[in-house]
Amino acid sequence: MFQVLGSIPFQTYFQRILSAASPRQASFISYLSGLGCLLMAIPSVLIGAVAASTDWNQTSYGLPSPLERGESAMILPFVLHYLCPSYISIGGLGAIAAAVMSSADSALLSVGSLFAHNIYRKILRKKATEKDVLWTMRASMLVFGTAAAGLAFYSHSIYDLWFLSGELVYALLFPQLCCVLFIPHTNTYGSAAGILLGFLLRLLAGEPSLKIPPVIHYPGCCLVDGVYVQLFPFKTFTMLFTLGIIVFVSYLSAFLFKRNLLSRRWDVCNIMKENSLHIPLHQLEKQDLQGTALPENHD
Repeated sequence: MFQVLGSIPFQTYFQRILSAASPRQASFISYLSGLGCLLMAIPSVLIGAVAASTDWNQTSYGLPSPLERGESAMILPFVLHYLCPSYISIGGLGAIAAAVMSSADSALLSVGSLFAHNIYRKILRKKATEKDVLWTMRASMLVFGTAAAGLAFYSHSIYDLWFLSGELVYALLFPQLCCVLFIPHTNTYGSAAGILLGFLLRLLAGEPSLKIPPVIHYPGCCLVDGVYVQLFPFKTFTMLFTLGIIVFVSYLSAFLFKRNLLSRRWDVCNIMKENSLHIPLHQLEKQDLQGTALPENHD
């Protein structure tokens, strides 16, 4: 749920990557986007440096500074409001609000579309009509939007939710993307197991912003002002664990179905049928010349 509701700033990236013409092009776009993110971070650093060097006593904001008041997360609107002319302040805040609303509605539309087409139509009701899918998409957008609003009201800081969304993307979706681009033959079973077990592991580590106490106390876990602090790099550990689960379950499920240790009737995700479509061209030409039938499935 948190992953679905929290990955607003990453929707565009994943949409572009998954719609690339080839894995090589997707990889190139990923490297290029990393460089672009580095360049786009420069204005944010400059704004923070200006705010840190500002004598706030000479502005209407006064002292103490935003950092001393614990309002550093609001530094961008403060800089626009107190350090810029009124027309720049109005235009800048309006642009930020428009960008946030645009990202929010596109994220809800993406969530509704993914649920309606990839889950409802392909798994829950394969014979659903276009009208059924449309109404399902509308209902799912309403449900996810309501859940997102409730989550925002429950948390004491939207900034914490934003940070948490990035962390969950790193721990849960980044391994999925790596498998799609760089690790062949990973499948739906591995993907589902990875995201479920990875999310469970991350949840057991606790989350102060949502008032969730840790169940797993990693090495270095300590209690500071009534809040547990995990000093162990458990987020990276969760990411590596998710990646390992995806690869292990994917190859294990393919091995079990291929060796007929599990009945093909249990292959609800049709991974063996998909594998049979990925036959190398030289094998197709060879079998066509020999007049033999194609094998039922291939790795």
